[in-house]
This record gives sequence, C-alpha cells and structure tokens, in this order.
Amino acid sequence: MTNAPSTPTRSYSSCMTPRNQRLIRALLKGPLYREQADRIAGASNSPHHISQLRKQGLNIETVRPERIDRDGLITRPGIYVLQKESIELARTLLEDSGTAGASET
Repeated sequence: MTNAPSTPTRSYSSCMTPRNQRLIRALLKGPLYREQADRIAGASNSPHHISQLRKQGLNIETVRPERIDRDGLITRPGIYVLQKESIELARTLLEDSGTAGASET
C-alpha cells in the first residue's frame, strides 16, 4: 500500500488568502491602480481577488479616469477605491484572519 502525498491545509477564513489580505491592507491606505494591485497581491490577476473581496461584502469602487498614455492615446486605467462604509468591515476581515497588524510584504 502506498501513502498518498498529503495536501497542505489552509486556515484562511472564507476567501481571506494572503493575497486578499495584502490587498485589503493596501486599500485601507488609499486607492490602487490595477497594476499596483497586481504587484501587491503578487499575481497578475488582481481583478479576481478584488471580486473575492467584494463577495466578502467590501464595497470597492472601480473608477476609470481618462488619461493620456506615453504614446498620446487616451486610456482609462482602473483604480480600486475602498469606500468609507467598508473600512470597518475591511479591518474586521483582517482581524478575523489574524493578520490585522501584519506588514504588506
């Protein structure tokens, strides 16, 4: 009889992965461009993680202001903004995950 490799278990509360925790901490400090969110999350799919946070009840608005890129073209980059009414819930989610005071890195 062979032993199957054990699968590591994770103790994240609902969708509070380390990536989501880092994003919450950053959003509590202020708005994030999508590219910043990718770097902070440590993945190039921050819209997925923002979606998970919204499912947790956080009101995160995506604003799309017009900007001119380096080639002179009009673009509309996404900026994530945690709304004031969600600040308390964001802090609670971090506390419940046991990482309220953890650093961003």
